[in-house]
Amino acid sequence: MNRLASGLPIGVLRALSLLLLLLVTTTAGAQTPYPGGTWEPGPARYSTTAPDSLTITTFDGVGLQALVWYPADPATGERAGGDFPVIMEMTPYPRLRAPLSPIEFLTGHGYIYLVVRPRGSGGSEGRLQQFSSIDGRDGATVAAWAARDLPGSDGRVGLIGCSYPGGTALATAAYAGPGSPVKAVVAACIGLDMQHRQVWTTNGLPNAALSAYAPRAAAIMGGVESAATYFADFYASLMAGGPEAYDGYWDHRLPLAWAGDIARNEIPTLLWSGWDDINETGALHAFVALQNAAAGRPIQAPMAGEQPPDPRYQLLMGNWGHAQGLDAGVMLQWFETWLKGVETGIGRTETPMHLFETGTNRWVNVARYPLVAAYTDWYLAPGHALVDTVPDAEGTAGLRWAPPDAEGGRLVFETPPFAEGATLAGPISVTAYARSSNTNLALIAKLYDVAPDGTAERVSFGALLGSQHRLDADRSWTGDDGTVIRPWPMLRRDEFLTPGEVYRLEIPLAARQWAVAPNHRLRLELTTQSPSEICPDEGDVALVSEPCRLTLPQRETLPGGRYTLLFGPQYPSALHLPQLPWHAFETARSGPPPADWTDEPSPYLDFTLPLVW
Repeated sequence: MNRLASGLPIGVLRALSLLLLLLVTTTAGAQTPYPGGTWEPGPARYSTTAPDSLTITTFDGVGLQALVWYPADPATGERAGGDFPVIMEMTPYPRLRAPLSPIEFLTGHGYIYLVVRPRGSGGSEGRLQQFSSIDGRDGATVAAWAARDLPGSDGRVGLIGCSYPGGTALATAAYAGPGSPVKAVVAACIGLDMQHRQVWTTNGLPNAALSAYAPRAAAIMGGVESAATYFADFYASLMAGGPEAYDGYWDHRLPLAWAGDIARNEIPTLLWSGWDDINETGALHAFVALQNAAAGRPIQAPMAGEQPPDPRYQLLMGNWGHAQGLDAGVMLQWFETWLKGVETGIGRTETPMHLFETGTNRWVNVARYPLVAAYTDWYLAPGHALVDTVPDAEGTAGLRWAPPDAEGGRLVFETPPFAEGATLAGPISVTAYARSSNTNLALIAKLYDVAPDGTAERVSFGALLGSQHRLDADRSWTGDDGTVIRPWPMLRRDEFLTPGEVYRLEIPLAARQWAVAPNHRLRLELTTQSPSEICPDEGDVALVSEPCRLTLPQRETLPGGRYTLLFGPQYPSALHLPQLPWHAFETARSGPPPADWTDEPSPYLDFTLPLVW
């Protein structure tokens, strides 16, 4: 038995040291800087090998290019002995480590890191198909191979990715099948059933993100011919009003149905997004659908009021934009919890939804979504007012197809000040009764938080195309009084309007967790076009999800339109808010991101994460 000079066995001394550490921690109330406060990864035990290049054959014989990094002995740089779990990222982007790819961090903590190029990207064979089911089938094949045949693998696989790679992770988890080696997923900057509702089009209206990304996609993916061909054809067909312009195209591309498959496969999934992302609604869609699927409920429904949440499916929603606010340390904690079975303090949470609340700039944890059953209605009224009861008199207001700053291009309605403040927690919607002079119309709705000095900050945004306004009743959510609180347009085809006929339009606005400070008021702005700084007539546009450009059917039916908005007893146009009192939720302890995992410059360094889950 090994002994120190004191005569005590080393094992006994270690036990005494651990006991002393526990006593000090208990006495001082010390907590680790990770969610749960009981776990932290400790220093890296390994360095990282140079990547090995290999080819993996898919189920139908297509060769996929891959790179693999192993944990290495820090003293020799040679591959460490033993078997390790595999973290797998399927990405078409040639530049690694941005925005995610925490290769050295995860290999340093005992994981093999496998990067695979989806078919038609990088050096992989085949044709690229954006977010398609084929990526899921390929991913499932690769995961099975990584568990069974990759040297050094211990048979357990985790999936990781931000943006496009996050989409391939969700696809792989959906197609992995029950009992697969895939044991955990981190899908960041992505979601389900949102490409045609927010990202490339906003409920059928092409947006700036599409025009910013599609022409550059091939270059971003390394200039491969398959990507160039796919995105050129995709963009041209969508803008011509082809199949890509309608929701049917997305039936097998990031559909909500994948949540049911992932839950049936029992694969714990962490969704990581931000309120300023281009697809945060997709992360919310996916979270609710996963929770419902785990509970045996319809995936398209809202969670039930007393529905027990499942900690295997969690959502982190921060105050950042696309591909920002990421931390590999918390992601490692997710893999340690669900892939290795380590007790880290996050696997037993009863509040699996972690939301940053803008306005109070704090984190809150909640159990289920939506958070508000009885919505508050603010009715459009004469004098450009929003009032809390249906106005006595009928009223109308005119809009025309024009830029917002042009005459007749904008309507504004405001609430009185909220003397005691308020909290907005959940989906937001607008009911608008309107008629058009032609066979179509477009309404863009923006909600602003207006301070006493008049400065305004945008809270949320949404848009609706008249010819695609028909709702899917099974997927639209309603409040206790029947108010449509999350409209879900079908988006399957154009059904053009009858000029002069009044239509009831339900406009979905992106959900928010937002604190309206005392004495602030809310402003609803309705326009028909985006401003020139979002959508200039010529030149580059920003990667934001606001309408920009028109498809061919829209170019033939929207220009020249004059719209009449109606409100009052017969036509109760209204803003529907998930309104609660100021500080309605308990504050969750938070802090700076705990892991020092990348040397890449970050576009968003100043952020916090919730440390209580």
